[in-house]
Amino acid sequence: MLRPSKTRTQGGIPRQLTILSVSWLNGQFKAVAVDRGTIQGTWERPGEIDDASQFETLIREAVSRTNYQGQKVSLVLAHQRLVQQLVDVPPVKSQMVRKIIQRQAEQQKLFPGEAAWACQTSLSSKGTQRVILHLFPKLLLDQLVQGCQRNSLDLISVVPVSAVLHHQLMQLPLEEKEAVVLAAETGGSTTVVVGRKDGQLLLVRTLSNTWNGSVEKLAVDLNRTILFLNQQTSVTIDEGVWLFGAGAQERAQALQGQMQLPVSVSPVEYQPAYWATDALKLRPGRSPNFLSPELQKAPQRRIYARVVGAGAVLLVLVAIAASVFSLSQTRQEIVNLNHLRQTATQLQARHQQLQQRNADLSRQQQLVNLVVERRPLSVPVWFLGYLGEVVPPELAVTNLHIKREDNSWKLQMATAWQGTAGQASPSEATNAVARLRAQLSTGPFHLAPLSTLEKQPSRPAGPDLKSPMANKLVIEGTIREETFREGTIR
Repeated sequence: MLRPSKTRTQGGIPRQLTILSVSWLNGQFKAVAVDRGTIQGTWERPGEIDDASQFETLIREAVSRTNYQGQKVSLVLAHQRLVQQLVDVPPVKSQMVRKIIQRQAEQQKLFPGEAAWACQTSLSSKGTQRVILHLFPKLLLDQLVQGCQRNSLDLISVVPVSAVLHHQLMQLPLEEKEAVVLAAETGGSTTVVVGRKDGQLLLVRTLSNTWNGSVEKLAVDLNRTILFLNQQTSVTIDEGVWLFGAGAQERAQALQGQMQLPVSVSPVEYQPAYWATDALKLRPGRSPNFLSPELQKAPQRRIYARVVGAGAVLLVLVAIAASVFSLSQTRQEIVNLNHLRQTATQLQARHQQLQQRNADLSRQQQLVNLVVERRPLSVPVWFLGYLGEVVPPELAVTNLHIKREDNSWKLQMATAWQGTAGQASPSEATNAVARLRAQLSTGPFHLAPLSTLEKQPSRPAGPDLKSPMANKLVIEGTIREETFREGTIR
């Protein structure tokens, strides 16, 4: 029987995602450009083309028609060479499982050459591990990867169309444990996914017939699929068969007449770009991907290599800049050093000139000091000159001592009679000495105190006027400097 369809989808495109998503279903090529989670453009190539060697041209045109500005590309694939196999593997560690699956892929392939593979776990019996093995020629896969690389793009995922259909199965209005057959028209073939609402996958098949071609042949293929599933898993299909894709609503009634299980139309609305758009809602790492982990991580490695390269270039540029700066500083230091050397040479020459001048000035200073400091003192000279005027002619100065003490000059002078012995008398000698004393005490020098000491030879009689040493007189006194400073002496 037919059931009413419900129009509600779950999930969404990640907001940070920028990618060109392509669906290539048996020659039907469609592309959706997404920029930060928002669809920017779509394009569908007219007609059908299934030659993998043309993929490079198709991608280039898709980029141009959708105005795509990114680098990542994802591909949803339905191809006549794409097959699925249900295989059992022993329960071993994950590292060994991959090797076993690789061996199974080489054994189960239905085409020549090496096989690229992806797998999904399936409901298994006790003691075994069952996987659904997706197989595709590696030669064709390499052509797809190279087609993107020649357009400076990175192909990060190639997923079978059954992965998108499996995601839709979990959106159907079912109970968690209810099993259902979901069949979708995929560009001239029918992709069948059998599973439960909770995501448990039971079987995946690709049928060559479609409801838009021969309903009877498609019904036979679906009945055989359900019978095979009952034999392998003993699972009962509770909710019958659900149809999705172009013509499903119109052909559901005709297919119901050929089926024993109820036939329903999927509540998910079909749109021409559905496969490319809904593939963006798949979680990376949880969906089958024909690309090896190395190829999947190649864009990240290239970005990392670019970052490392840019960092290395930056470090090299910094090192070069530092070297250039150091070299310029070195050259500047050399220039400065040469300038300093020239300045030092000039200063040294100037220093020698100044030393020579200083030596000349020292010699001149010594000469000045010699003239100034060693010249006769004014007072003794003036006193000596004055003494030449005031000493009577009868007397002779036999000894003269002038010595400075503090602010005065100490004077000691010895005189002797030099007159004719026959013509002089004692009174004359006394008068001569008295006149001399008067001139010294009242004259310009004001010699005081003034004392006279008469020394005569020890003789019994009076003075011997005939001897020139007779009547020797010693005069002592002090000349005050104030008198000299006050200008008394003219």
